[in-house]
Amino acid sequence: MSKNKNKSALAGVTGAAIVAGVAVASAFVLKNKKNREKVKKVLTNAKDQAVNYMEDMQKKTDKKEKEIEKKLLDSKTKQKLTD
Repeated sequence: MSKNKNKSALAGVTGAAIVAGVAVASAFVLKNKKNREKVKKVLTNAKDQAVNYMEDMQKKTDKKEKEIEKKLLDSKTKQKLTD
């Protein structure tokens, strides 16, 4: 799977989770200011966690891609030496 497809899928899941959270929370938010502040804090935290997760997955994906490229290059080099 390409990097863009990974990012798109993860962004879609993250976006859906955030929208669902906003929909549920919005029913309670409008009642008073304390609730609005609490919900804002929770949603900000959820967003930050989602962004951190996406960044972590991207780093892991990039690292794995480099490992695979190195193995492929090593394999091609060994193949040339045996030919």
